[in-house]
Amino acid sequence: MTQHEDIEKEIKQLGERIALLLVASDLSDEVKAGFVAMIPEMTAEQLDRLIVLLESNVKETAALEEQQLGRSVQKAQKAYETAHKEEEKKAINSLKAIENLLNQ
Repeated sequence: MTQHEDIEKEIKQLGERIALLLVASDLSDEVKAGFVAMIPEMTAEQLDRLIVLLESNVKETAALEEQQLGRSVQKAQKAYETAHKEEEKKAINSLKAIENLLNQ
């Protein structure tokens, strides 16, 4: 590869990374569109800062979603355990009723 091709490849990868971060971020569509409009005018340093900002946003969003998922799983587990105990009690009562019928 020539140096020119290497630079083009790096720029393409950078663009893809920014695009993925924008899609994954929890920012409003207006803010995302604003960033997209500014990107062609940004310096390399500004692009680096934008990437850091977007990565931070994505990490915070992922952490929040993970917490919400954890709470949902715990809630579902409690509901399952409660329903399981109720069904177990019904089954035991049914077995006792059958046992009483057989003992008569």
